[in-house]
This record gives sequence, structure tokens and C-alpha cells, in this order.
Amino acid sequence: MTTTTAGGQRRKRPSALPRDDFDALYIEEMRGVTVHLMYRGATPYEAADAAHEAFIELLPDRWRTIQYPAAYLRKVAWTKYLRQQHHLESPRDSVPDRPGGTCPIAEVILTDTQQRIVNAIQQLSPAQREVLAWQFDEFEYCEIAEFTSKTETALRTNAKRGRAMLKKLLLVEGVGQNEGGASGE
Repeated sequence: MTTTTAGGQRRKRPSALPRDDFDALYIEEMRGVTVHLMYRGATPYEAADAAHEAFIELLPDRWRTIQYPAAYLRKVAWTKYLRQQHHLESPRDSVPDRPGGTCPIAEVILTDTQQRIVNAIQQLSPAQREVLAWQFDEFEYCEIAEFTSKTETALRTNAKRGRAMLKKLLLVEGVGQNEGGASGE
């Protein structure tokens, strides 16, 4: 099932990835995990680093035994992000290319609209960012509750408040964009 998520991303919720194809898991989830962390406050570089570390946790064969790899990766990546030493400046060196000549950060280049959404989400409370990030990845309240050890009631409350604030933030920002006459979309 392919759907459109917040920010216009096309995402297929992994349902039956082959348990013998780590590359397929990586391709299916790397961008999603990275953007999930960005919604929760990480820079693209911090998010990519934490996501890669989460994938490393699954090697050599642990990934075959995880019941919910998409959720596992998001939980582990969040923990890895929280343990990073945060630097106040962005890296000055270019990100090294992966085999095949592509840059890993290129996988998370966002459109202007997506970047505005990320910026607005990062202004929400941590609890609101968390539940919305999970929802943008198409997880249901019962799944989020299971994976985060939070009650569905708390998640619903934070989602409702977060969506209301997000709507206000995006409307205000949208008005500012229109008044300046600068709209690239």
C-alpha cells in the first residue's frame, strides 16, 4: 500500500520485506528513519548518522529476527541521536560518497514545503513531535503506544494539540510567504 505522507512524500509501509535482503530493508527504511529524526529535532547530518548507527545494530543477522523492523529502527535511531555529542555548527567538509557515487544525505533532501513542515514541527513540544513523527510514518496509535510505552490517550492528546499548533504555525508561515511574493511552489 503506497500513500502520500505529510510533506508529499510517497511511502510504502513495509509489510512483508524479505527476511534475507538487508539491502531492501535499508532502501525501504533509511530515508524514512532519517526524516523521522528530523521531525523530532535532529539536523539532517545528525539524523543520517543516527539512522546509520541504528542499521548497524541490526547486523550481522539480528535484522532477520526483529518483528517490527521499521519501529525498531526508529526507536534505536532516536536513542542513538540522543547519545550523540551535538555540535553547534554544521560540518564543513562534504559528505563522502557511498559506493556507486551517491551521497547519503542526498536521500533526505527536502522540498521547500517539506522543509517548512520540518521547521514547524520542530517548534512543537517533544511529546507532540514524537507522536506526529510516528503518525507521518503511518503507524497507528496502538502501535505507537506499544513501541513507545505511552498510553494511547496521551498520544491522542499530544497528536491533537500538535496538529492544532502545526496548523497555526504553517498558516502563519504561509501568510508570510505570500506577502513577500516568494513562493517557489
